[in-house]
Amino acid sequence: MDRETKEIKLAVIGGDLRSLTAAGRLSERFTVSVYGFRGSEGDGDTYVDRMCCSGGMCVRCPEDISRRFEGDARHRDDIGEALDGAAALILPLPASVDGEHITMPFSDRLIRNEDVVRMAAEHGVRLIAGGRLGNIAKLAEKYGIEAFDYFEREDFAVANAVPTAEGAIAIAMNELPVTIDGASVLVVGYGRIGKLLAAKLKSLGANVTASARRDDDIAWIKASGINSARTGKLDETIDRIRPDVIFTTVPHTVIGKKELEVCGDALIIDLASKPGGVDIAAAGALGKRVIWALSLPGKTSPVTAGRIIADTVMMRITEISGGGEKKC
Repeated sequence: MDRETKEIKLAVIGGDLRSLTAAGRLSERFTVSVYGFRGSEGDGDTYVDRMCCSGGMCVRCPEDISRRFEGDARHRDDIGEALDGAAALILPLPASVDGEHITMPFSDRLIRNEDVVRMAAEHGVRLIAGGRLGNIAKLAEKYGIEAFDYFEREDFAVANAVPTAEGAIAIAMNELPVTIDGASVLVVGYGRIGKLLAAKLKSLGANVTASARRDDDIAWIKASGINSARTGKLDETIDRIRPDVIFTTVPHTVIGKKELEVCGDALIIDLASKPGGVDIAAAGALGKRVIWALSLPGKTSPVTAGRIIADTVMMRITEISGGGEKKC
């Protein structure tokens, strides 16, 4: 991959509207083949009805909607044809949900992770890029292919935090009986998502309190004009500010029975990855409402999320083709 031209071929296999959008964006600079966005053999150009179900957007997605975002990418009915001559294989986020098969919600086919990696090696693929690669990274090493997990890139994580924050606010707007303007809001955790979320909520007129454990994060919260709190003392903070909504971004239990007992009628929106930031069993026993909002970019802003994937992949290809190898 020494030149960024149409002579360089990429194969995009599996995924949802994010992957289809990424394929379209990549096709502006590369020759792109896609596989895994159709039904069984003989279906022709018909997209299966569950086009967007994995993203939670709709039950049936008209064929012309997907065509708006695929650009010059060419659909292939044979995976070998898609991989033929490809320098890189682009897999979805997550690359595999069950750890055994490539994520392909738009297709009724099942393809094992190892089969895809083996075929990629047979076709001379040099780079496999995907999100949350899991065992695919080890398989790539086994077959002598570089594995690039774009989900682990800081630039990807920051960019992806934007649609996550906006999606979280959209949920709150739809579910709360009050406006964000003037609402009491608690954001638990001040990482990438917490920072962006707190800032966006503040700009909408919310009375925002953000929690953190580290002194430097507390200092940044205060410097941003946001009320600060210690994550280790959330029960006291919740009892004091009486939040209308609580957003959690910490991927371990920070809202337990003690915190739930004082949160009143607050809506809890858990943005944390598994196992989540809320004790769901305790919340159920206490009659508290919790929305576990996983993978929001793919559900609320799939086109933007797809562009972020494409831009991150292009950056990695540029790093390789430029000769100045950088560690992913």
